[in-house]
Order: sequence, then C-alpha cells, then structure tokens
Amino acid sequence: MTRIRTLTVQTGVVAATIAYAGLSLASPASAKPFTQDNYIDVPNCPPPQGQVCGTVPTAYVGAVMAPSVSFTANGNHCSDMIAHVIVDGQEVGSAQVGPGQSTPFYDLASYRSHTVGVRAEGVPGGCNTGGVSAWGGTLHFKGISPLS
Repeated sequence: MTRIRTLTVQTGVVAATIAYAGLSLASPASAKPFTQDNYIDVPNCPPPQGQVCGTVPTAYVGAVMAPSVSFTANGNHCSDMIAHVIVDGQEVGSAQVGPGQSTPFYDLASYRSHTVGVRAEGVPGGCNTGGVSAWGGTLHFKGISPLS
C-alpha cells in the first residue's frame, strides 16, 4: 500500500511539474504579434555630398517583447546603399541593399522603447557617381505586444 501511495504521489508531482513548465513557456493568452512600419527618408543629403549621408532619420517604437527591426530600401533607388541600422545611438548592424531589398532583422534586445535610425552609405554604380544625394525606405518592427 505504501509503495502504491508513493508512486501515486510521485506521478502527481511529475504531472504538476510538467504542467507548470508548459504554462511558463507559453505566451500569455492575450499577447499577440506586434508589427509596425515607419517610412523614413532624406530627400536632400546635406553638403558635402559624399558616400555617407549626414542626416540620420529615426522612428520610435514602444516597449514590446522580443523586439527586432529590419530596413527595406525604396524600390525607386537607382543604386545600392549600405544601411547602417542604429538603435538608441549605437549601430547594431549593417547590410548592403539594392532597390526594394531588405536587411536582416536585428534584435533590439530589451523590453523598453527605442529610437531607431538608418545612416545611408552609398555604393558607387547606377546613378551613384560619387555621392548620395537622397534616399528612403521603411523600418519594419516586429515583436509580441504586451498584455492589454
């Protein structure tokens, strides 16, 4: 009888532990995917117009869980650019993108609001014969919205 009771208690403890672990790993029932797109551009890079545009447009994203960001260059660009993605004043990554192409997603790494910008660096070729005069594109944010 003691052996059966011990086995029953152990089985109950294991089942409770598994159920608790499943609940702690699951997303809250009211949490849902979060996305936000912000168009940014520089219609006129300030002189001198070299390969790095001196203006860094930014967008703001509020606190979300597991936040990340990507940048997509305008489809009407006539040359490639290197998009330097800057989060809260620090570069988190860069990638060369052509017209309509996107960078990978970069993690924002904390559950708080962020200011995100892009510094454009020109790549000679196409209409870029020595400097970046204008550029634009879209920042794509994704994450999990907090409980509402």
